[in-house]
Amino acid sequence: MNPFEIKWQAPEFEYREKGVSWYWVSIIIAALLIGVSVWQKNFLFGFFVVLAEILMLSWANRKPSLVEFTLTEKGLSVGGQKFHAYADIESFSAEEYAEQEWPDLYFQFKKRLRTMVKIKTPKARFHEILKALNTFLPQVKHEPSLLDAFEEFVGF
Repeated sequence: MNPFEIKWQAPEFEYREKGVSWYWVSIIIAALLIGVSVWQKNFLFGFFVVLAEILMLSWANRKPSLVEFTLTEKGLSVGGQKFHAYADIESFSAEEYAEQEWPDLYFQFKKRLRTMVKIKTPKARFHEILKALNTFLPQVKHEPSLLDAFEEFVGF
């Protein structure tokens, strides 16, 4: 067995329970945006709002599936389907909350057009994973993005 191999399973995203009021607020906001699009005679925007609302409502109650992660001396394997080599990763950052069961790791790639990858780690193995990553990649301070703040605010 590889001495640097660490395997764990984690949910693919953080699930947040949504009440009936969340759905009503979402529908009301979408209806207002559709009204604005009709008033402005921007029917393409109206079509986009309808499509986005249908997708939000269908994804809102989806439960996350468990994904297996494998960390080796060559890189990070996600679900056995995607592999991120350390040579392609510029740095990583970690965000640990005391109340969080699944702390987040963020990977920033050297190619700027690639989006940052966010994965969950089990709290019990978080420091072990950080120690292993620090031997291969530089760790930087995590700066939450506007999208992260919006996602947290909306509860999606």
